[in-house]
Amino acid sequence: MEPRGGGRGRDAGAAGGARGALFPLPDPPVPSLSSRLHPGFIAGEIAVDASKPQVAVQEAYTPDSRCFGCGPAADGGLGLRSFRAANGLEARTTLDARYQAFPGIVNGGIISALFDCHGNWTAAVALMDRACLPRPPLTLTAELLIHYREPTPPGVPLVLRSSVAGVREAAAPGGKAAVTVDLTLHAETPGGGPERLLATGTGIFKKLGALRAL
Repeated sequence: MEPRGGGRGRDAGAAGGARGALFPLPDPPVPSLSSRLHPGFIAGEIAVDASKPQVAVQEAYTPDSRCFGCGPAADGGLGLRSFRAANGLEARTTLDARYQAFPGIVNGGIISALFDCHGNWTAAVALMDRACLPRPPLTLTAELLIHYREPTPPGVPLVLRSSVAGVREAAAPGGKAAVTVDLTLHAETPGGGPERLLATGTGIFKKLGALRAL
């Protein structure tokens, strides 16, 4: 997906800046605009404070969410934090031993929850960027197919990546746009060796509302 508009992004002393013609800023502004991968920055319409760390999309747009997988306000949840990456999102996490199905093996449903949340956010951000919206729309999972390549161990740093494989606009008035997202889960190797591929997945996520609900 190519961001709309041309030109280059610009740095600023504070995130935000003037409202762009294509990319109106949220009111109040959200800290996720600290990302240089925001299409508004790439188009040169939104200023970014490069000195500030990027904020997870969950914390930027739904800080009060209690979703088990990714809600910042969910007590005892997985606490997934997804950040902008090229054509998708990336998250890093370590799963606690309490999520084991068997000794040394995390329950597959936990992996599914990570893919579900990360894929949904990938779709929502893609639709937001595509339509130049100030906030992501509500998306829900229509399909999710996961291939478990290796057992996922607890207590090991994991990397979850997603990429937008396609966006299908509504075919008729009243229809819903849908985003296809490819997902991978990797285990980091001590000492910086090659990552181990643990699971892959593909999901279809449909837009169901104008704004993302809590």
